[in-house]
Amino acid sequence: MASFFPMAPFFALFIKILPLYMNIGLGFVASKALGTTRDSIARIMFFIINPLIIFNGVLNVQLNAAVLFLPVLTFAICSSLCIIFYKLGKGWWQDSSRNLMAFSAGSGNTGYFGLPLALLIFNNEAEGVYVLALLGIVLYENSVGYYILAKGTHPPSECARKVLHLPALYAFFGGLCLNLSGMVAPDLFSNFMAHVKGTFTVLGMMIIGLGLANLEHFNFDRKFIELTFLAKFLIWPAIILSFNALDSAYFHFYDVTTHKALVLISIVPMAVNTVIVATLLNSQPEKAASAVVLSTVFALIYVPLMATFFIL
Repeated sequence: MASFFPMAPFFALFIKILPLYMNIGLGFVASKALGTTRDSIARIMFFIINPLIIFNGVLNVQLNAAVLFLPVLTFAICSSLCIIFYKLGKGWWQDSSRNLMAFSAGSGNTGYFGLPLALLIFNNEAEGVYVLALLGIVLYENSVGYYILAKGTHPPSECARKVLHLPALYAFFGGLCLNLSGMVAPDLFSNFMAHVKGTFTVLGMMIIGLGLANLEHFNFDRKFIELTFLAKFLIWPAIILSFNALDSAYFHFYDVTTHKALVLISIVPMAVNTVIVATLLNSQPEKAASAVVLSTVFALIYVPLMATFFIL
């Protein structure tokens, strides 16, 4: 068994993930001891930190046809899974649980959880590839996903208006325009973004702890958990591994580094943004927080295991 399963890489990555979970504990303590609210942190992340991360990622990535297709690929996967699971959920829920489950199926914690791992595992080139692939998921969360989730508590016209007012969309197109114009970010901005990236990771994972501390009861919906875990931990990796196999055998669009970045995208736990958006839209944030906590706990073993076989 020891010769079949490489224990050393597994435990090395396991140790690297643990600090992320310490941030969850900090969020729990901040809520209980300091009275820090999830809503205020969620607004800071959603309207300030997230758009800055998106803008910086788009501004600095090396653009070519294959690279530009990555966010299209991840956006298409996210949107397709969201719509499929939204239709699937009709048989179980008539409230916003259906919308929340569909949003969760398409998204993943590619930022707060996956980005720090990408920084640890990959070189600068692969990090840039990961960020661009991540942008497709961010765009999904701020367009199709946001619209589907908002439908659970808002009329369609209000959903469309909310999507058009999302700062992440303008950050993406602003960064893209400046990148295409040939602009290079000044050192001052690069130094500033180094601090923002740290804030992004710490506050993003703290939100899970804040949500856990404020749970009046653990909202465990078995069918909700089963369907979101199915999408996140089985269907997502299956799609990406199939795409990588087809690309390696026939298309040859991407190298091994890009394939590994896509695998990491596919194996992260449920998105913290599920809690953030559910909080902002008042769409069962307790159920979202409960599912994200369980997903994140499961990922402590699942992510190093999958990474050992398909990335390292």
